Amino acid sequence: MTNSPAQRPTDHWSDYWARGSLTSLPDDFSGNYDGEIAAFWAERFKSLPEPARILDICTGNGALALLAADHAISQSRTFEITAVDAARIRPDLIAEGRPDLANALGRIRFVPDTPMEAFQAPAAHFDLAMSQYGIEYCDQAAVAPIIAGLLKPGAELALLCHASSSDMLKTMQGELAEYQRLDALGLVRTLRAWLKDQLDSSRLRRQLARVAQAIYPDYQARRSPLFGFVLQAINQIARLDERGLRQQHDQFKRFLVQLESGRQRLDDMLRVNRLLEADDWHQPYLDAGLELVDQGDLFYRQQHHVGRWFVFCKA
Repeated sequence: MTNSPAQRPTDHWSDYWARGSLTSLPDDFSGNYDGEIAAFWAERFKSLPEPARILDICTGNGALALLAADHAISQSRTFEITAVDAARIRPDLIAEGRPDLANALGRIRFVPDTPMEAFQAPAAHFDLAMSQYGIEYCDQAAVAPIIAGLLKPGAELALLCHASSSDMLKTMQGELAEYQRLDALGLVRTLRAWLKDQLDSSRLRRQLARVAQAIYPDYQARRSPLFGFVLQAINQIARLDERGLRQQHDQFKRFLVQLESGRQRLDDMLRVNRLLEADDWHQPYLDAGLELVDQGDLFYRQQHHVGRWFVFCKA
């Protein structure tokens, strides 16, 4: 979708974080990341000096930064945590919904609306730079020298990235097929037409009913979150009379925005997966003077391949 002048490239992510989600995988993690993912980061935190400065790159609503803050609290450590993201992130919504995280959130300095390519801090300032499912969205050639300059000698850059062979990629490919099915059924086209007064209410109801009838069997079989979201919205619309439809104009618009934003986020994730298929995608970090000291695959609950991790060190 072409961005209008009022839109920014990160608006679809800002929309997502404004819903109060903590992780980018809310269907898999009702709270924060746990299991082998949390254990991987705990190992990184253990080796940090006391006190330590940590930079979380592409933080979202702060899931990884919170893992660092929780570790500091549980181990009586002193971490100065800076969390950066290009989107308009909303960690305040996390605090509202999860009062138990207030202490940990208070230990994090969030820097929203700031692409890593534009982030500034003193040279050789951080003991650890880290990113989880985030740095791959950056311009690697641009951010690699910036990150290298921000790290102290001997400091690490640790990354957990999407992988072309991960279980998450299979899930994303399945979701793409669902979006394509909705496109073929004309869902977005129908909503746009009604919002522009190009479609009367009777035709709106008939076309939405046709969408619901077509996707319901698939929803019953797989319990797709996307199809479930669409069916719930269509059922709510079906219960409205003519006046109610008009009164819910803004909610219709919100439904359309959520659909389109979800598709844009999915396209982003599939795009970076394709980029990471190249064996030399991390070459800019080597060119910037960092040494790749370790790498491997990470499996959640010993079975779900959730990505590939990399640890670089600054000489």
